[in-house]
Amino acid sequence: MSEKKLTYKQKAAISFIQQDDPPFIKQMKLKMGYKEGPKLEDKFVDEDAVEEVETTEGFLNHIIVLIFSRFSVVVLNPETDLNPEDLKDALEAKKKEIDEKMIADGKITFKKPVKRLAEETDEEVSKKKLYKEKKVIKEPESRLLSFGEDEEED
Repeated sequence: MSEKKLTYKQKAAISFIQQDDPPFIKQMKLKMGYKEGPKLEDKFVDEDAVEEVETTEGFLNHIIVLIFSRFSVVVLNPETDLNPEDLKDALEAKKKEIDEKMIADGKITFKKPVKRLAEETDEEVSKKKLYKEKKVIKEPESRLLSFGEDEEED
């Protein structure tokens, strides 16, 4: 069975069409709580659209992106607009609210632990330095070429 090779135009015309899952697979996914990953269309969503962000860090990052993504001059009225302290307080309140919501939902977040400062005594530091210095001392190289001097000594 000899098959004819495809031409360039035929190769370029080949495309993939994503079809829906069969009904039994859809039912299985619903029972298991399967969530689909991001698709290519999600990449091209309007950046100005506001999305609900569940994580605290995501919320703060989203606010920062929204603040810096728009380049416009705004004149603030000190009587009606928020000052930086009020904004900080509002963000902290929102962060606490999101944390409480996640705890209530059973989603626990682990935060990176704070590193402890190591307090070493002078004796420990000097012991470490001595140990490092002993490691650094090189042995004299005994593998240098002798060009037959050893043979004459025998």
